[in-house]
Amino acid sequence: MSSMIHGRELPVTLGAWLRDLRKARKLPLRSIAAVAEMDSTLLSKIELSQRLPTEEQTRAFANYFNVSFEDLEAKRLAERFWSEHGDSPAIGKVVALITAAASERMTRRIDSGK
Repeated sequence: MSSMIHGRELPVTLGAWLRDLRKARKLPLRSIAAVAEMDSTLLSKIELSQRLPTEEQTRAFANYFNVSFEDLEAKRLAERFWSEHGDSPAIGKVVALITAAASERMTRRIDSGK
């Protein structure tokens, strides 16, 4: 399952997207790690989907690569949700409840003009 961010397909994981974008620009791990104030080892683990970046690190990546923070943060939160709850037998019901609540909240935002 992939999504689009600014016309660029986002691979299944946030880490894979970061790695693909870094490699496409021929940038070393250390230069991107410095942007997010982390060491290369941590960035490598993020790229390999062994860790997730923090919200602040995600914001730094969004700013550096000039992509939507909201889109990247949504991807990070979704990955966190699945890693923490993906094996639950109630996962289908949880996703349905979240989907319904999100639809209701978006409707309220539109109705209130936000």
